[in-house]
Amino acid sequence: MLESQGYVGNSRAWARRVEAFTVLELMTVIVIIAILAVMLTPAVGTLRTQSDKVQCIANLRNLYVAANAYVQQNQHWPQISTSLMASGQYDEQWIEILLPLGIPRSGWVCPTSQRLMGNPDITNTQSPRADYIATPFDDKTMTPFMWSSMPWFSERGNSHGNGNLIIFTNGSVRELNDVLESVNLGGS
Repeated sequence: MLESQGYVGNSRAWARRVEAFTVLELMTVIVIIAILAVMLTPAVGTLRTQSDKVQCIANLRNLYVAANAYVQQNQHWPQISTSLMASGQYDEQWIEILLPLGIPRSGWVCPTSQRLMGNPDITNTQSPRADYIATPFDDKTMTPFMWSSMPWFSERGNSHGNGNLIIFTNGSVRELNDVLESVNLGGS
């Protein structure tokens, strides 16, 4: 067979040609990979954004469950003075109250905010961080459950593009802009 292709006595040269790629072939593969990378970059960003939002919603639901358990155990909403907000102790006290109910410090952090801030250390108790803020209620047992449209926790900042995420008394999570739109449509 080699003889019919002109490789008589030179099987090494034939073997080298079979194993090597031409510059044109290599450039074609590189261009195809570059095109695929450019096409996939927005999709990866979109997936990351959606994944962060899902994690943020999960964080809010976990806070809701833990706060509900706290109310069931103690017969009142956690009583933390809003005057502590300026000092940062408001966040730390909320973190400490829900920690025994299964909410770690990372459960108070929105993954989008964390990434945008450059992934700072969230385990530092000297500067506690909570990307969700609790609505203050009085110490009556049923107050947190009286209004279905009353938020229990809301996200600080518009990290996901459609307004702050909010979890309500009934456990539903909505975005602020959607809530405002439904209020405006209902009032028309």
